[in-house]
Amino acid sequence: MYFELAGKRAFASTGGKPFDASKPTVMFIHGSALDHTFWGLHSRFFAFRQYSVLCPDLPGHTHSAGPCLDSIESMADWVADVVASLGVTRLSLVGHSQGCLVALELAGRQPEFLRSVSFIASGCETPVNQALLDAARDDPPSAVAMMIGWGFGPAGHFHQGRIPGASMLAGGRRTMDSNSAEALYADLRACNSYRNGRGAAASILVPAQVILGGKDRMTPRKAGLALAEALPGCVLHVVEESGHMVPIEAPDPCRALLSEFVFRHNPRD
Repeated sequence: MYFELAGKRAFASTGGKPFDASKPTVMFIHGSALDHTFWGLHSRFFAFRQYSVLCPDLPGHTHSAGPCLDSIESMADWVADVVASLGVTRLSLVGHSQGCLVALELAGRQPEFLRSVSFIASGCETPVNQALLDAARDDPPSAVAMMIGWGFGPAGHFHQGRIPGASMLAGGRRTMDSNSAEALYADLRACNSYRNGRGAAASILVPAQVILGGKDRMTPRKAGLALAEALPGCVLHVVEESGHMVPIEAPDPCRALLSEFVFRHNPRD
């Protein structure tokens, strides 16, 4: 669905069901240079089980007007404004990679509407390889190739996806290519500059879970474990067979972990 925020057009997919702010809501926040399509399977799962779903395209990504935001803090501000403008009162946040940092920053502010937060494939901070940053600025197609190559584990590279005839690598490349040339660099630079993760994590009072990929080459396991340790009472899961793109590479285990957690802490009416 399209909506207006601060005079600019924004987009969020709703999992195939009309958005209804009176229901408990699950918001999925995408990673660097990705968009709402990353969450297709998971958004539909919750939308068809009496939840409202929001998968926003961050500013400057796919269907949301730019410019791209230049910091994790400003992205968290934007997400908070979306929640307020749409009247959401009971929210579970789910973030992947960069989306985790956005969720972390927002949840650390202790908003009264938040019921749970799930972090997938990230740490308190995500320093970015300088070669990747330089390529994102000077040669975006090369940077996209790096992201796709490093981002997917064996299942992606051997085309062992859950959807017959679909290539995870081709799908990821198509999504990144659909964004503006500035989106990847803006996102990676924002991730590289973010330093408030540990402070934000220590302030989170709602139930939190961390889901890591056992074969993740973009977020080292020790970084994900450090995030889990920084979150009071966090529930930690490692999907051993997955790379960085856990929701796509291991959709069934990821869905089971998310649904059990959200159902418990943000129950349906």
